[in-house]
Amino acid sequence: MLALLLGSFFIYNSVGSIDESALQTLSLVVNLTKQLQVRSNDSSSDVEEISEYFPSFLWVLRDFMLRLVDNEGSRITPKQYLENALKP
Repeated sequence: MLALLLGSFFIYNSVGSIDESALQTLSLVVNLTKQLQVRSNDSSSDVEEISEYFPSFLWVLRDFMLRLVDNEGSRITPKQYLENALKP
């Protein structure tokens, strides 16, 4: 945890496309924020306050080759692909 907080970036390196198993593995980030307290006398911290102490998150996809199209076959941006992959 200390190494994560001292770094400038938190790099999540995954192989292949974004799928359910990649999202389950990514839940580590969510669990880390549950362990972080900004003040010793405060049991709960808001997201904005915690984000000041957390490094920037960078998701690196290796060996990833995919045509970026939506369900209708229209081209989409990488950002739109990620947003679609994260939808329930």
